[in-house]
Amino acid sequence: MRVIILAAGKGERLYPMTKNSPKSLLEIGSGRTVLESQLDHIAQAGIRDVTIVTGYKTEQIEAKVLDYRDLDITICYNPFFATSNNLISAWLAIRETHENFVLVNGDDVFKTRVLSGLLDTDDDITMVIDRKANYDQDDMKVVTSGDRVFRVSKDIPLDETNGESIGMILFQGKGRSIIRDTLEGMVRREENQKIFYLAALQEIMERGFPVHYHECSRDDWAEIDFHSDLSFIRQHINKYAADIVKV
Repeated sequence: MRVIILAAGKGERLYPMTKNSPKSLLEIGSGRTVLESQLDHIAQAGIRDVTIVTGYKTEQIEAKVLDYRDLDITICYNPFFATSNNLISAWLAIRETHENFVLVNGDDVFKTRVLSGLLDTDDDITMVIDRKANYDQDDMKVVTSGDRVFRVSKDIPLDETNGESIGMILFQGKGRSIIRDTLEGMVRREENQKIFYLAALQEIMERGFPVHYHECSRDDWAEIDFHSDLSFIRQHINKYAADIVKV
């Protein structure tokens, strides 16, 4: 099993904090960065092999991971990071991956039990979701029915939404080749270079291949898109401390 972390973006919505540092190296509390938190949880979940897709300020990430000698970390550099979205990052890493893998957004903060629970599932493609009372336009919204996801997009109407993708998806068995082949086709169309890789999941679902979900608690994860997200995590670090800052 491998974890692929998508961390190539410039994080422009967090300027000026990301002017001289990639988003994944922002400190979330107790001296730990987003990336360090992720790597600690990955190790705690029993995974050793990690690919980090970098782009913006890659040299800083490459220097940071030198400290993780207990993990086998591969850097996959995306030279198109400034002009593309994360579909290209996902494609670059997945085409070189030959084992089961979990894709994780580089701005996710999560507890170990989120990843461990996902690893206990058996389906070929499983998306981690959560539920909340209200969703907003920036959420990566989903529509689920039974044990499956049928739609994923930021553009789903709020009154049709019943869940949110947290940015962590497991691909195993047939799921590996399905996502690899789908991305290979999508990158050949220029209009797809600036879209989220989750558009590939929508294409897979529309072809009739099932995408299942694993549900986690709202208290078990957070994402950092805006200054307010980072402030919230820093102010509530005690909620995560037992799981996030412990190696």
